[in-house]
Amino acid sequence: MKEVIGRNEWFSIPEYGVDWFRGKIDTGRRDSFLHASEIRPFKKEGAEWVSFKTIDDLECEVPVVSVKEGESVKRYYVEVRVQMLDDEEREFLVCLSPRGSRRYLLTLGRSALGDFLVDGSRSQLFGKI
Repeated sequence: MKEVIGRNEWFSIPEYGVDWFRGKIDTGRRDSFLHASEIRPFKKEGAEWVSFKTIDDLECEVPVVSVKEGESVKRYYVEVRVQMLDDEEREFLVCLSPRGSRRYLLTLGRSALGDFLVDGSRSQLFGKI
């Protein structure tokens, strides 16, 4: 049975040292996005990796799952293990993106929501901080 999730929920990324923050559930988007700045690709043991700063300017290094090249920018997709208030950790494929002044630093698109039913009329169904 699928869990019901609201239009926004609380998330944490323990492996990056990122404490609780609100993220948006966006069924109108296919891809998911995580705020990242100073995105720098590099090679590590022959594999493609990326370093970046995320929430609270925390520095991270992760392997790249895929790269999509647009007209003027490369988009790096990485796997991120995210914790929710139900204490479960889930892994999502996210695009690193400079989200700037956006209200939500994590947006989960519909391709990440296979285990959930989304109730857009409700918010924070896993709890509030």
